[in-house]
Amino acid sequence: MNQKKAAIAVRSCWEYLSCQKKDCPAYGQIGLPCWEVTGHRCGDRVFPRIEEKLIQCCFRCGYFKQLKERVQGRRWVDITLLETLEDALVRSARYSKNVEDRYMEVIRRSKLMNLLGEVSKMISRLDREEDIILAILTVITAKQGLGFNRAFVFLRGPEFNVLRGKYALGPSSPEEAENIWKILEKDATISLEKLVSKGQKLLYLRNSPLTRVTMKLSVTIDDMDSLLVRGMREVLFIKKGDLVRSDDLHVASALGLEDFCLCPIATVEDSLGLIIVDNIFTGKAITAEDAHLLDMIVSHATTSLRAAQLKESLKKNVESLKITYRKLKASEERMMKAERLAVSGELTSSVIHEIRNPLVAIGGFARNLWHSANLTPGDRSKLEIIMNEALRLERYLEQLQSKVSELKLEEGDINQVLEDNCQLLQKDFEDHNITLLRSFAPDLPSCSFDVVKIHEVFLNILQNSIEAIGEDGTVQVKTWKDSKRVFIEISDDGKGIAQDQINKIFTPFFTTKEKGSGLGLAFAHRIIKDHGGNVSVSSAVGEGTSFVVALPVAAAVANA
Repeated sequence: MNQKKAAIAVRSCWEYLSCQKKDCPAYGQIGLPCWEVTGHRCGDRVFPRIEEKLIQCCFRCGYFKQLKERVQGRRWVDITLLETLEDALVRSARYSKNVEDRYMEVIRRSKLMNLLGEVSKMISRLDREEDIILAILTVITAKQGLGFNRAFVFLRGPEFNVLRGKYALGPSSPEEAENIWKILEKDATISLEKLVSKGQKLLYLRNSPLTRVTMKLSVTIDDMDSLLVRGMREVLFIKKGDLVRSDDLHVASALGLEDFCLCPIATVEDSLGLIIVDNIFTGKAITAEDAHLLDMIVSHATTSLRAAQLKESLKKNVESLKITYRKLKASEERMMKAERLAVSGELTSSVIHEIRNPLVAIGGFARNLWHSANLTPGDRSKLEIIMNEALRLERYLEQLQSKVSELKLEEGDINQVLEDNCQLLQKDFEDHNITLLRSFAPDLPSCSFDVVKIHEVFLNILQNSIEAIGEDGTVQVKTWKDSKRVFIEISDDGKGIAQDQINKIFTPFFTTKEKGSGLGLAFAHRIIKDHGGNVSVSSAVGEGTSFVVALPVAAAVANA
């Protein structure tokens, strides 16, 4: 009976537990359990909800169990009510925990949606690869974002089978990390967009020491056993001890990676590269939830990144086409100038030829008359003047002829000359719906030729082929060689040339065209002859024409 009274006299947890923590706020409280005052049992975590306190504290407490035993032997209804209350509390706690978990999940998803919205807003205003990657890495490493310590970007190189380090963001040493965190703590309210804007102005990515290290690294994509290559297809958690391949070990060593995560940068159609993240300075473990958020952020931005890459590539191609166009335009102008010079030279040669013949006759007759015995001294003096002037003019014409026929020889590749001419006339072929077929011998020896004049030859023959076809046809350019010569054949399936005209086509001023000058093929024939080569032509009306040019190889020209 005394024991029972003593037990009843105990009216609080601290009395029952003989607690001596007199500094505890629950000490000395009468009629109240300790957790009602402190929120927890001694040494246990705080339980915010009343049902959790009952379940986690009272239901496990010996004192509570003692109180519970007092009702034994009493009415069945009291015992049932107590058990029902206990079961209801347990169910309520489970339900509350479930509601709280779902509430936290809603909060988490809401934060994620806000973060994705902010990322979309930032990236929609960016159109350069570097700026978009800066935005992604800022979100990944900033405290306002995912909060990783460091992030590295590897992208496919121009070789396409090589993964090259491109960018990195984060501190390169513990001291730098501490300084950065101190600065950020002073301005904790700064938005991600402002961080990205600041990074653009200060060129964070280009000036980052980590970027300089990262840009020196590469991995061969063909190595399917490489974990880094696998990271282009799936999210991976990696420890340095898991690495086996030499490329992987080299990258991990250069970047100081220990425990890290790989996240692919990929669209549905293609893999662009990967992102590596770690927490080397804080030592915080990367959870599956962290990796999931990282994957969502990167996937969300990849389409914009790919679009920016394509836009930059298109811009480079346009610039390249502009440069090519300017070169072709310059080549066309040089060709036109060369054609004008060739016309001038051929006209000069024709004039020289026409003047020389009667001039030689005049000089010859004057010398014959000078030897005549019937001449008076006055007539003989006049004949001497005629003879001397005729001789002077002959010498002048010889000098002029040598200048017109002079070649500026240099060794070159005939295939390249033909390719340049084909490119120059590409628009003409397309406008007339003419198919151009090339068959260039790959091992063609070099020849010695005057670049300007030899260009004029093939340009003239190709233009004749286009005019002969008119619309819808085929032009074939072919090269081959023998031991001493290089052969170039230009054939077409145009209207052809009548047999009675073939022998006249190289005659100056002969033409079958309404607006032709009759000098183009004559010049071409003359230029090839000056180079020590020859031109032959075969044709059939209605079937087409074929020109074959033969030029000596460089050694043969040197020995001639």
